[in-house]
Amino acid sequence: MGKVTRRDFIRTTGAIAAGATLCPLAAEPMELKMGGRSVSRTTQRFHRNTYSTCLNCYARCGIIGYSADGSLAKVGGNPNHPNSLGRMCAKGHAAKDILYDPERILQPQMRVGARGEGKWRTITWDEAYQVLVEKLHALWAAKTPEKFFFYSSRDITTQRFTERFVHAFGSPHALVHAGLTNQNKRLAQEMTWGVPVEVADVVNTEYILNFGANPYEAHYLRTSFVQRLTEGRLTKIVKRQVHYGAKLVTFDPRCSQTAGRSDEWLAPFPGTDGLIALAMANVIMKENLHDEAFLRQWTNYPIDKLRQHLARYTPEWAEKESGVSAGDVVRLALEFARSRYATTLSTGGVSKHANGVQNERCVMLLNAVTGRVDALGGFCLPRTYAFSEPKPIPPRPTVKSPFFDSRSGRESTYGVFSEFAKRKDKTPPVAVWFTYMGNPAYECPQTEEVLAFFKDETRLPFHAAIDSHMTETAELADLVLPASTYLERWELESPPSMEMVPFVGLRQPVVQPRGESKPIMDLLIELAEHLGGAMTQYFTFDPEDYLFEQVSEIGALQKAGGLDYLVQKGFWKDLEAKPDYARYKKDGFDTPSGKFEIYSSRLEAMGLNPLPTYEPIDVYRDMKPTHLALITYQWNVHTHYHTANSLKLSELVHRNPIVINRSTGQAMGLQTGDVIEVLSRQGSVQGEVLLLEGIHPKVVAISDNCGHWGYGHVARGKAFKSTNPETVLLWWEKEGNGTHVNPLIAARVDRAGGGVAWQDTAVMVSKIRSKEEPGFVEKYLFFLVD
Repeated sequence: MGKVTRRDFIRTTGAIAAGATLCPLAAEPMELKMGGRSVSRTTQRFHRNTYSTCLNCYARCGIIGYSADGSLAKVGGNPNHPNSLGRMCAKGHAAKDILYDPERILQPQMRVGARGEGKWRTITWDEAYQVLVEKLHALWAAKTPEKFFFYSSRDITTQRFTERFVHAFGSPHALVHAGLTNQNKRLAQEMTWGVPVEVADVVNTEYILNFGANPYEAHYLRTSFVQRLTEGRLTKIVKRQVHYGAKLVTFDPRCSQTAGRSDEWLAPFPGTDGLIALAMANVIMKENLHDEAFLRQWTNYPIDKLRQHLARYTPEWAEKESGVSAGDVVRLALEFARSRYATTLSTGGVSKHANGVQNERCVMLLNAVTGRVDALGGFCLPRTYAFSEPKPIPPRPTVKSPFFDSRSGRESTYGVFSEFAKRKDKTPPVAVWFTYMGNPAYECPQTEEVLAFFKDETRLPFHAAIDSHMTETAELADLVLPASTYLERWELESPPSMEMVPFVGLRQPVVQPRGESKPIMDLLIELAEHLGGAMTQYFTFDPEDYLFEQVSEIGALQKAGGLDYLVQKGFWKDLEAKPDYARYKKDGFDTPSGKFEIYSSRLEAMGLNPLPTYEPIDVYRDMKPTHLALITYQWNVHTHYHTANSLKLSELVHRNPIVINRSTGQAMGLQTGDVIEVLSRQGSVQGEVLLLEGIHPKVVAISDNCGHWGYGHVARGKAFKSTNPETVLLWWEKEGNGTHVNPLIAARVDRAGGGVAWQDTAVMVSKIRSKEEPGFVEKYLFFLVD
């Protein structure tokens, strides 16, 4: 064994500590034992507590900001929060890195050089509003308000408010990055049972079939979910009876953290999960282990016809296409069906394909066939509250949009970028573009084409970026406006409840906005006032009034104290409410038939197969023997690109290996640490290879988040002098900052969903040079990925 340095030891133990925050059995910190109180180490006085909601990832955990003299000392978990239960992941603990980042934008910046040259002039907010009003008034004067586009990265918080602004202006173009990521899953679920997402009741289940999900590293409820998953897998004694933990079976081409912690891991070829699920459903029906009552009463397709449809999906066919043995398919199907409580998991590994909608529907079918829909320990409908909007609500503009996607019922983010990337005409369909807390120049597929669009002043005459950092996209703006972080603004949340009882969470400032940064609601309200005209009637409130109106129709919350209660506690739940499984029996499903729609009329209207079916992926069907299938994944300590400039998180993961199966790599003459090139029809990237047993022999895996050329010094892996003395200590500067995978990926979409097929890229691999000593892969990343 090689020598372990002190720095190696600290890195390893630090990563283990970061992961330990997810374990319910880990030692509780002082704040949890004291009910959320924290004492300053220097003054010995209690910190000021502010209850809020995290947004350093999508889980929206309950947090407490501990401050003194107007400065944030630290962030901890809210022990009373119904979802996160006081626990936080590494990203939540790194909140101060984002808030006090010395490279934050704190004043409006106006471009003075060529676009992308990096030359700026600091201006006042009055000057900034004057520029925006001039640009937007020109569109009104020309009667072309539809040439205004607004792009935001996250649609879970501000989308309704930004959409309100865009529609009030007269444009239909309110775009979200989610249209590029999870649209296939959303639409598959909406057309099947009327809601866009499920909540697997893993804490009460006995059996979990996991298709392509990685909840130990990345789940939309992350820490809240993995706590229940961990608890559900523990053997425990309840009322003197032994309850054995749930079995977890994972299908994933890569041995992710979840696959490695599963009872069984099977590595199918990418995009074949739907076929495996259909073969399992066939076995269950043949063995008469299906739920006859649920299928007859609560689905819209006859049982005998469903049997006929499934008959062709044999375990043998599943084995031929996926590589998973027919015997395993049969055995696991029977185990799943015979368990008292069972559910499925699925995410991008299933839906981010050209057959993603059908893959998702095939997995959902397993729950319907066995009657585990919205059942204890099963595949459950999300429990959330709907928020109200202040009246009057601006109507959706009637102007016909070439980018409206009838599949999703909203603008197609993919359609916009795909069209703009190739158009070279002198009368572009966009004149003013706003980007809010988004980074399409980095996070979109077809990177070079998207970059070319943002650089071209003919195709994009004016671009304003509203952000906390100078991202790769903000660098290509004409005006950059400083945005407040989630620690400095007000918002309401109602994420799906893991306890099956809905609740409302509040995000409120734990400190005042730094510098001249503004929360997005304040900014848009003020801009509407400056614009005048018809805009003002839709923005006659301040942010607090808006929040008050949002919860005004939740009667039980109003009785508890309304917004004042939320400010004091950070969340509210109805203490008298109990989990209400099988909720569909009261009101039916929110579908045209009121049932779980095995037969989809929406797919039929598109001219597509209305039944759950397996569709081979053209890219892989025609793949040459020398090619590999590219898949992407996410690190547990990063949220896509959003956290790359965090000093703490980037010290843990700042580079990403290109992972290839050991036997495959050795056959190519490769060894771990070699620098290789990965080439697709779209582009090429380079990086160090990591050879592992834990990946399908025909697959190569590259993570997101790395390879930044903008955003900040830390994201680029460059040491620099700043107000934070630690920024000169970036010891990993010599290692570089990894590989940006998106240049390899073309913007292919699922015909049914319109979402990008991120996992459908065939690539070639070639060696550039042999490894150099010491290789970062062996020293630092092996314990994270192997």
